[in-house]
Amino acid sequence: MNYTTVLWDLDGTILDSGPGIFESFRKTFEAMGLPQISDEQMRTFLGPPLRVTFSEHLGLSPLDTERALEIYKGFYLPAGAANASLYPGVIEAIQSIRSAGIATSLATSKAIGGVLVVGEHFDFLHLFDFLGTASLEANRLSKVDVMTYALDGLKQLGADLSKVLLVGDRIHDVEGARHHGVDVALVKWGYGTPEEWAQADYVLESPADLLKLLKISQDVV
Repeated sequence: MNYTTVLWDLDGTILDSGPGIFESFRKTFEAMGLPQISDEQMRTFLGPPLRVTFSEHLGLSPLDTERALEIYKGFYLPAGAANASLYPGVIEAIQSIRSAGIATSLATSKAIGGVLVVGEHFDFLHLFDFLGTASLEANRLSKVDVMTYALDGLKQLGADLSKVLLVGDRIHDVEGARHHGVDVALVKWGYGTPEEWAQADYVLESPADLLKLLKISQDVV
């Protein structure tokens, strides 16, 4: 059966957001008097929700976690978000997927504020039928919760959810897909590791691999 809907992770899958995220983390650490860490260590921060990164990865107290979140957003939203780049060929692949009649939605742990900033800057929001984003207010933080939100939104729009594929780059994408009983493809151009790729149904070397998996001609626009 061909896939009828594709859910998309954002950071590390569509967008190389590492430079802006790393910069915002550095400024947050400096503002809070925390020691700086290497880019290699910060690579592990791309994927999980920010609250998980500050509380679990960095071991901050609940109070300091909330303070760090506010400081981070103060740096990231005005300037850090735009310090990013689109991965080559991904936007064109999404356009081809839509042209083939397949529903598309974001399923990202980034909150709507950050999604709107980068989406408007890079002009890709129109490529998605629904924006599945994280939300502190709605207690929608994990990839499982974000996918639930995206799938519910697509269902209300009448999308065909009989065969869903999630495209991401980290183990959290695999965990979310497994919870929802959908297939997952991890991209090798993001921030994942060979150990994470081994848990996926598919591993993609390039956007062309995704179109081949979906049986879509690369000249579809």
